[in-house]
Amino acid sequence: MFDAEPNLADFDFAASVAHSLSLRPRRLASKWLYDDAGAALFEGIVASDNYYGARAEREILRTHGPDIARALGAGGSLVELGSGASVKVRHLLDAMPDLTRYVPVDISQAQLLASAAAIRRDYPDLEVVPISADFTKDFDLSAIVGDSLVLGFFPGTTLCNFLPENSEAFLRRMHGQLGPDSLFLAGVDLQKDPEVLRRAYNDPGGAIWDFNLNIVDRINRELGADLDKADFRHEAIYNTEAHRIEAGIYPLRDLSLTIAGQTFDLPAGQPIVLEYSHKYTLDSFAALAARAGWRTLDAWTDSENLYSVHLLTNRTSA
Repeated sequence: MFDAEPNLADFDFAASVAHSLSLRPRRLASKWLYDDAGAALFEGIVASDNYYGARAEREILRTHGPDIARALGAGGSLVELGSGASVKVRHLLDAMPDLTRYVPVDISQAQLLASAAAIRRDYPDLEVVPISADFTKDFDLSAIVGDSLVLGFFPGTTLCNFLPENSEAFLRRMHGQLGPDSLFLAGVDLQKDPEVLRRAYNDPGGAIWDFNLNIVDRINRELGADLDKADFRHEAIYNTEAHRIEAGIYPLRDLSLTIAGQTFDLPAGQPIVLEYSHKYTLDSFAALAARAGWRTLDAWTDSENLYSVHLLTNRTSA
């Protein structure tokens, strides 16, 4: 999820798009990619052979699910941010037979309700309480989790999509969201061979193209525009200095877009950035988490050292 100053995610869709296109480079908050259609398309990316993150994370969760379960202890609540199809969390649920409740939180209500129903069916002894919300903003958990111990679960690379200072602010805000003496399990992508990254984030005509170009359909549908997806291409580049992927869509010819009476030029070849994805080392992310008030209990990588999962705590003692 892409953030900039001011925080693009704080606007509604129309205001966010209008403001974003006045910036240089032009950019959109990537949370807008996850409408119902986008959420479904994202599952195609996860299934892609080149998208190493999903399989690496599955490996880590399968291997270390019991360690995570022991850290939480019996009972408690698992709160998943950006739950999507609730696929990855099953590795944790399988390792946590004594878990009291699962709270999936997602902006796509249709997918949220469908996946919650599937979890209820497959884990009949588990209380499942879905929350349709934008987790980049405050939402109330207290009435649901009460005084139970809470494990926040933030899989994938969404935390890496924030600018580092916004990742730190987000982790700090999670103190209030999850409550005192909580745990937080975060997926964090690692620095690696740039060619591996370029293959993962570029797939001409493939799932990632469909996912990112869906934003054009959403702009047309919700803002009354008449853009043609055929006038755009997708490309992701790796910024070696900033250690991040910069992914966007590029107009193939000079275009213009009118929103609420305001017209924006979209020159050929100039990107509209949809995502920054920052890459960390184990130490650099642990330091960021510490600045936000979280202590690292453990961190695991997959067998190829492509990806990591960090178990954090805001408990004052081990």
